[in-house]
Amino acid sequence: MSCQESQHVYRGSRREALQIGVGLFGLGLPSYLEAVDKKDVSCIFIFLAGGPSHFETFDPKPDAPAEIRGLWKPISTRVPGTQICEKLPLLAQRMDKVAIVRSWQGSSGSHATGSQHVASGMYPARGGQYFPNFGCLVAALQGSRVSGVPAHFGIPFAARYTDPPGYLGAAHRAFDIEGDPRKPNLSMAKMQLAAARFEDRQSMLNQLENLGQLAVLEDESLEASSRFSKEAISLLTSNAMHHAMDLEREPLALRERYGMNIYGQRVLLARRLVEAGARFVTINHAVQGGLFGAGTTNGTWDNHGWLFDSMMSFSHEPAGLPGSSNWHRYPGPGNLPQLDMSLSTLLDDLEQRGLLDSTLVVAIGEFGRTPKINKTAGRDHYPSAGNALFAGAGIRAGSIIGATDRNGTEPRTRPWRPEDFAASIYHLLGLDPQRTYFPRLPRPTPIANGSLIDGLFS
Repeated sequence: MSCQESQHVYRGSRREALQIGVGLFGLGLPSYLEAVDKKDVSCIFIFLAGGPSHFETFDPKPDAPAEIRGLWKPISTRVPGTQICEKLPLLAQRMDKVAIVRSWQGSSGSHATGSQHVASGMYPARGGQYFPNFGCLVAALQGSRVSGVPAHFGIPFAARYTDPPGYLGAAHRAFDIEGDPRKPNLSMAKMQLAAARFEDRQSMLNQLENLGQLAVLEDESLEASSRFSKEAISLLTSNAMHHAMDLEREPLALRERYGMNIYGQRVLLARRLVEAGARFVTINHAVQGGLFGAGTTNGTWDNHGWLFDSMMSFSHEPAGLPGSSNWHRYPGPGNLPQLDMSLSTLLDDLEQRGLLDSTLVVAIGEFGRTPKINKTAGRDHYPSAGNALFAGAGIRAGSIIGATDRNGTEPRTRPWRPEDFAASIYHLLGLDPQRTYFPRLPRPTPIANGSLIDGLFS
């Protein structure tokens, strides 16, 4: 490409180029144009914080010894020959819509390190998370699709145990929606959230202005103050946001199918945000209760004890609980039935609205759980094996990718690691993982260094 041709392209894509720092911050314009022109796909990333058991979700082991296979049996699904845990009957009837990767393998049994690895595709350095989570990077690269609708939302935040924007800084964090979607005064709550967000963005201006100074360019379009002030004002006055967050616009029957609780309604809210124009919505999807504290938003799948009680319900204290333990009751369904309800309804809802082909759905945690059930009837952290679910956006529906051994201790086929999941997610979102680079780094660094997962794509 000649210099003259390059300048012509640059002017024609000026707004998009400035959003991500083309040329100045290490992203080649040809790679960027190829990425954004390929397809326009949104993502709902369901983060099962705490680490779900692969045995009690999508990789049951009925032939393993009793201390490994657990209490529950597998059930057949709509895909002949594919079985999943009997406590997921609704998803069993939708296995023809999804792909399950059973040969997932991580690198760390730490919640923080494992979560940061899974949510970014980059193993964190010892000093903490450096590279951003998927949603923050997608938002930084592609910007908002619709005026007044942020590119990336966190519900209630963008992946527990992580620093979502990483080195990109607070200006590129997700727009977190921490309130309860069931509350009738949601419109007032979202205005309060939006106002707080506006104040936060004002406080980011110093950092962004310093970035602009580093550019050493006389270009008023790079002035961070103008850019983020306009975005905040647009958000505060956006009819699209008010409409998207008003769940009472949905039929009651549909809301009930998602689950009339904070967790089910958050998944419904994610669908409405994608429909309104969001590019990426990260849901921390885990019920809070049991032995993990009385919080109402920061749920967990971290079932070290009383797993078979906790995964179904926190409404009653299980037998055998030590007298010194403080059991926190939650009246709604536990993690398994809530995931079954909300995810199965989301798949149906997206399909019926013609959105499934343009929306990638991912459900994954930071690791699996130990094969052997421990002395408190739980399973502990286990990065050597796990599973993940994909749906929509060009995945090969009805497929099972990879397998673990008889006891679920490790993959017996090629392991697929967080780096490979990152490459595959970016590919499905229309970004070339090897030829698209992180913005604002002095040395061109590809956004993923893994391989595309064989068999995942249609």
